[in-house]
Amino acid sequence: MLDRNPKIVPEPYLSLVVTARNDDHGGNLLGRMQIFVDGWLAQARRHNIPSELIIVEWNPPSERPPLANALRWPADSGPCEVRIVTVSPEIHGRFEHGANLPLYQMIGKNVGIRRARGRFILATNIDILFSDELAAFLGSQQLRPDRMYRIDRHDAMSDVPAGAPIEEQLAYCKSHLIRVNRREGTFEVTPDGRPTLDAFDAARPGSGVLFGSGWFSPDRLGRLGTFRWAQEEAEILLDSSPNAPTRLTLDLEPGPGNRSSPLTLEVLTEDGISIGRGTMGARSRMTITLPAPSPRRLILRASGTYTSTTSDPRSLCYRVFRVERDLLKTHGGATESSMTLKRTSRTGRIQVLWGQLQYVIRKLAEGGPLVPLTVPVSPRLQRVLKTYVDHGGFTEMLFNSKSRRKAASSSSSASPASAGPSVPCADFLHTNACGDFTLLARERWFDLRGYPEFDIFSMNIDSLFCFAAHYGGAREEVLADPMRIYHIEHGSGSGWTPEGQQKLWERLAAKRIPVLDNQDVLQWGAQMRRLNSPMIFNHEAWGLADVDFDEAAPGR
Repeated sequence: MLDRNPKIVPEPYLSLVVTARNDDHGGNLLGRMQIFVDGWLAQARRHNIPSELIIVEWNPPSERPPLANALRWPADSGPCEVRIVTVSPEIHGRFEHGANLPLYQMIGKNVGIRRARGRFILATNIDILFSDELAAFLGSQQLRPDRMYRIDRHDAMSDVPAGAPIEEQLAYCKSHLIRVNRREGTFEVTPDGRPTLDAFDAARPGSGVLFGSGWFSPDRLGRLGTFRWAQEEAEILLDSSPNAPTRLTLDLEPGPGNRSSPLTLEVLTEDGISIGRGTMGARSRMTITLPAPSPRRLILRASGTYTSTTSDPRSLCYRVFRVERDLLKTHGGATESSMTLKRTSRTGRIQVLWGQLQYVIRKLAEGGPLVPLTVPVSPRLQRVLKTYVDHGGFTEMLFNSKSRRKAASSSSSASPASAGPSVPCADFLHTNACGDFTLLARERWFDLRGYPEFDIFSMNIDSLFCFAAHYGGAREEVLADPMRIYHIEHGSGSGWTPEGQQKLWERLAAKRIPVLDNQDVLQWGAQMRRLNSPMIFNHEAWGLADVDFDEAAPGR
């Protein structure tokens, strides 16, 4: 039953806003959406959350029933009112890329946000389940108006039992995971959520070595190998300890986060006991000896202050190319924990330089018109390169042109006032999968005028809004585990997944649909940080405020 003139109910505490259309996007769209609707209504009732679920049905296909008829609705939705706002194909046709882009996700969400009545508004998607811990937190009504709430997204396999109680569906998601989307990147996990190695990683499968918190996703130096960047504190996880001492060998080098200063690194056990510490200024080899039974977790802690580069918001303290684990043969006596750090050979350093060159070439070959690069340089190499530049390169060094060397020297000693203004890098926000969970007070959404309403594919627009919200006074707060959102896996290429990324880019390119580049987002974020102010991209009629839409209240 549909009520085309829904009655006015008291102001809800929370508004959930999603947008969709009945086009089977990603496969089994109605099935995934039914799980989402049933799940939230059940949790709103369990935790007594005064809320409203606003579904913006954008450009509904004429050959399929509308969502109000295609989905099942309870006779009583409890403390949550359901509202379906329909954006007609005629309105959709106003947009330049409407013929090839059937749904404008962020503009659709703006339509719902503009019409939301809740004190807080959560922009999310139609294939999401909330952990009961998260629902309980929302029901406690502890949200702060000066915060932007974000959360890790856990991707679950697609066979979530339809029609089952929410407890059973959440239990399935918790034990059928695929990957986790964190601030540091997207990581493959075992079905029960434990870390696992990527297909190309800095440790061998079966070595008993895994990477815990503090590491970024693996990157590759062409055929010469894979590496992982680390933050100030990073964990190495070890599987069940054999009855023999263990030796770990790490091939690592400092990153740009310490501004080319030597890196001091300490190794601690999970109990906080220091095994050793050392300082390195170039690529080095760290050897850690552990008695039996070895600890299950080691912590690598970098001393000092680390900052992001001018183009990358991450604090790249150091990177590890390889972690090897070997069993040691003992000849009586106990083995003590120890750590040594030695610089690699000249051959190893040449291999690093060659690998970095291949890395740059690969980035230039595969990137777009603007290619961001992060190439770490050791203090020693930086001194060599500075000498090379100060002496005018090979030609000037060969002919010993004193006049040019003098000019270069005077140029390098110019006062800081003569240099151009330095634009800081944007803060390192948790923008990974932010379109699935961005929660702010209603007045914050309105002050910022919602998501930027660009006539392009939705990718990265949600990230740009997060920077605007953060620098607009709603500081980011990431809700911690066991609070989670579970994303029901969709078809490859329909939306972003690591496996379907290339297929998605090819489809967008074939239809000539523009996409906002992440590097542009970071540059805008850097400007917002420099000004300590958000950027407002929309006019006052954002969210199609000047249009009257049909609204239905299914179930009433």
